[in-house]
Amino acid sequence: MLTALGSGFRALGRNWGLVVLVLLANLGFALVLAVPLSLQLEGDLANRGASSAMMYGFDYDWWAEWSKRQGGPSSALAPDILGTGFAFRNLDLLLKGSLPAGLFTGGDDVPLDATTLGVGALYLLLQVFLAGGLLGVFRAPRGGWTARGLVHGSGFYFGRLFRVSFLALAAAGVVFAANAPFARWVDGLAREAVSERTAIALTLGRHALLLLALVLVHMVSSYAKVLVVCEERLSAVLAFLSSLGFCARHFLAAFGQYVVVLALGGALLFLFGALDARLAVVGWRSQLVALVLFQLFVAARIALRLGLLASQVELQRGRGCRQSGS
Repeated sequence: MLTALGSGFRALGRNWGLVVLVLLANLGFALVLAVPLSLQLEGDLANRGASSAMMYGFDYDWWAEWSKRQGGPSSALAPDILGTGFAFRNLDLLLKGSLPAGLFTGGDDVPLDATTLGVGALYLLLQVFLAGGLLGVFRAPRGGWTARGLVHGSGFYFGRLFRVSFLALAAAGVVFAANAPFARWVDGLAREAVSERTAIALTLGRHALLLLALVLVHMVSSYAKVLVVCEERLSAVLAFLSSLGFCARHFLAAFGQYVVVLALGGALLFLFGALDARLAVVGWRSQLVALVLFQLFVAARIALRLGLLASQVELQRGRGCRQSGS
């Protein structure tokens, strides 16, 4: 496992431009929502005393009054998305079934507006499109890539990877459907518990089990994509089933990769939070510094995600060849 992780991150190091490419794609989609929001904020704060407070900190009272009148993407602007709050916000949305695209909310009110969810759905399609090209780069031992080759690989495998992603969404739907009655049962036990500690443990435990199930679905679907590209599989269903068998045979190694990458992601979030807490944003110069810090953090998260993907290619190559040889 560690050998595959090391080889995967070295492969990413040889192709570090992929991190920049994905970061630019992230920025492009973010600007679709950020630019209109910035123009609206500029107009709403014009000639107001709150503009200074928002420039040099955060005016909660002005935001609370302003937020009540908002609809659409601007309604998502809240203190809990600043600093490290976005990570907990995204985790909450994931466990509620609002991500991706509000597909698994079970008819409940979606806490995100349709525009934001639509942009997220388009970004998900872009992720599926780029996956084929990225895997094609990591499949080559020596690395190296061109924009033309990346786009060609992305288009060539898009149909098959889209079907794999659809199967993954269906599997996630099964997980959420099974979780609904289980969550009601556990919440009932928590309400009847005589100890507050027991109630908290039951509630957190059911959320942890749901998150674990979603991670396992992602692991199987990710290895299915690896098989589609690295072994030129034509059937998404057979690739998914083969991935399920591969992950079952090499569970400790495959899941161990996720444990290491998630731990690194947690450490990265902690480091970002520590730096963000010490950075006083008091003007446009410090805002530029904060912007650079945010983008470096996002680039590091992308590097972890791509490093995991490259490591999965390495693990499948090593364990798959060993299995074939035996």
